[in-house]
Amino acid sequence: MILCSRDIKELNKFCLELKDKGSECYPSKVDISKKADIIKYFRTILKKFSKIDILINNAGAIHKKNPIEKLSGKELNLCMKTNFESVFYTLHEIIPGMKKRGNGIIVTISSTAGKRGNPDFAVYSASKFAVTGLMQSASRYLEGSGVRCLTILPAGMNTTMREYILGAEDAKKQQSPESVSEIIKNAIKDQMTFPNGSEIIIRDGRIVLK
Repeated sequence: MILCSRDIKELNKFCLELKDKGSECYPSKVDISKKADIIKYFRTILKKFSKIDILINNAGAIHKKNPIEKLSGKELNLCMKTNFESVFYTLHEIIPGMKKRGNGIIVTISSTAGKRGNPDFAVYSASKFAVTGLMQSASRYLEGSGVRCLTILPAGMNTTMREYILGAEDAKKQQSPESVSEIIKNAIKDQMTFPNGSEIIIRDGRIVLK
């Protein structure tokens, strides 16, 4: 498993846990909000391992709860670069190899905020709408190529990001990352139930639409 994060300290801890369970893990410090970092990272991976079988785009950023008129250009850049541009440049780097081989799976984490705009998180919603649209386009482009695109749209999750914007009590009421990751794992394996282009909405640890 090849992982990247801006927080290499936490990533190293996670990789040690995976290694204790018998999994190989290769951590790297990468700022996926920067195009140059993404290109360098993936070209290094492809040079070392020659191919990527499964890609999961899971990085995300959000701004504080605010109406549109109080949001800044800085918050716009944060969400668009981290949530949208990172996925665009990642696809740019990995699609050619997958398409040439005729197989591969691309999983991108969007949000239910990318299906219905949230009035308090307008820029975040806009970036997730962009991600959902990009994956729709990619799946149609790759139809029949052997490469499968899946878009995951979770509702609220019990994460540090949720806690940061809405508080610990609210975060505790949301679905667990573990329940969502289990669904993602099964969706990757089950090509018949989740074909190319599937958009999987997850609420309370269950699929509500696919």
